[in-house]
Amino acid sequence: MDESLSNPATLSFFVDESAGVLCAHYTPQEDTATPDLADLEDALNASEYATFHREQSALLAFIKLCRDAKEPVKLDIGARRDAEFSLRLSDDLLSAWLTLIPAQGGKPVGKAVNDALREQGIIHGILHAELDAALAAGVCDNLLIAQGEPVRNGTEGRLEPLFGEHKNAKAQRDELAVIKFRELGHILIVHAGDELMRRIPPVQGKFGMNIMGQVVLARPLPEMQFGPHLQGAATAATDPDLLLATNSGQPMIVPDGVIVNPVLQVPDVDLGTGNIRFEGTIHVEGDIKAGMSLNVTGDVIVNGLVEAAEIVAGGNVAVKGGIIGLAEKKPGTQSMSGMTSRIKCGGTVQALFAEHSHIEAGLAIQLEQSARQCDLIARKEIIVGKPGSGVGNILGGRAQAALLVAAASLGSSNGAKTQIQVGFDPYLEEEIKNKEHQAGRKEAELDQVLKLLAFFVKNPQKAAGGVGEKVDAKRLHLLDELKALDAEIDTVESELELIEQAGVKVIKKIHEGVEIQIGKQKWLVKEDAGPGNYQVRDGRIVIV
Repeated sequence: MDESLSNPATLSFFVDESAGVLCAHYTPQEDTATPDLADLEDALNASEYATFHREQSALLAFIKLCRDAKEPVKLDIGARRDAEFSLRLSDDLLSAWLTLIPAQGGKPVGKAVNDALREQGIIHGILHAELDAALAAGVCDNLLIAQGEPVRNGTEGRLEPLFGEHKNAKAQRDELAVIKFRELGHILIVHAGDELMRRIPPVQGKFGMNIMGQVVLARPLPEMQFGPHLQGAATAATDPDLLLATNSGQPMIVPDGVIVNPVLQVPDVDLGTGNIRFEGTIHVEGDIKAGMSLNVTGDVIVNGLVEAAEIVAGGNVAVKGGIIGLAEKKPGTQSMSGMTSRIKCGGTVQALFAEHSHIEAGLAIQLEQSARQCDLIARKEIIVGKPGSGVGNILGGRAQAALLVAAASLGSSNGAKTQIQVGFDPYLEEEIKNKEHQAGRKEAELDQVLKLLAFFVKNPQKAAGGVGEKVDAKRLHLLDELKALDAEIDTVESELELIEQAGVKVIKKIHEGVEIQIGKQKWLVKEDAGPGNYQVRDGRIVIV
């Protein structure tokens, strides 16, 4: 017996026009096979309701009713559905996307999409070819149908140095990522008429236009200008974008240009000159005598000796002779004599040797021969001895650096107490904390600006007269400042990571009585030890 429907008339469909519901009807007959799901689908596809939406669970329920039916049965199995669509706009109103759900027995979208575009004010950048093709097909998913012109960012202006190492600012680094410093006594000097800096004007960005036909303003880029009163510098008479030196001296970059600190030359610093305070660089052709003091913003260059004097410098201190203090201590104390040599600078201290001196350097301390009973503190490294010479002893006192202490030998055969400390820099932690605090304040300020911009979206009349543009420019400025702060924090954190590689490098020997501290690990040397690079591994100080 043929298992297919022998009398299709027993199966019929009709629609409740008021509700748009599709109903199936079945009348059982003798000698007629009960329809299965395939029969039902075929019958639907052959009917005028082939495009209607079908509920699969209702189809299965209807087949079950048919199988058990003794009397006519009917069930709602689907519905007429009109076509649907949705529009999605980007937050910056530069793009619009369309999703079309096709009709299922119902009405197509017709002109509704175009009407919706007009209602939402989308009049610019409509991609008509893509939109027409989607409407003809009756279906699409997240299709881009309108695209505005984004802002083209300009190029910021800059002040470009034209002298010395600033032409190639990439620092040289060794295997411990320690900066290699300039040769002893080298200092950059410019002369009147030398080119110092060129002003590169900004290239303003190009305005954009969103899909509502509104102009999108490019972030205005400020004009870079040389400062009006730069010491030792002025713009060229024939080229206002070129800064020239007006006197000889040491060039120093400042935020709005370059200043030229004059170089002061003196034969000696003694009672004849008195103590000296100077905004610039001092070149001492002889000695700095005991009890004298110098306080300068630039470098200090000494051809002779520093004898129990005090030097404070914003740049480097280069002494071709030695740095000598008095050995006596204050009665009843362990501190150095008030007549010791005391040097503090923002850069590098370089000398032939140092004795009974307190030296602090913002970068490094480099001594060619020895350090005897000194207190040495450097933010980067302390190196005593010339490479390959085999000479260079730290004998007594303390040497503290963030990354590296290197010498031919440490301590002495008589067991003089010598402390070597590397692997910590409290200044960096404080610097990160300060910068994170600044970033937090900027983020709070940015949050207020974003709330104000959101208010303008709901109340556009409040943004009239350029108010909205000014607030948006403030938003962009805050974003730039936050980006710069993040970069600065990353730089400082990378320096902290370098500290984890801190070590002590010994070429010849470590004597008994030396105390080495790397980070939190300490090692009191109880018998002479050999050369090597000492670092912390697995919580212990070892040779690597």
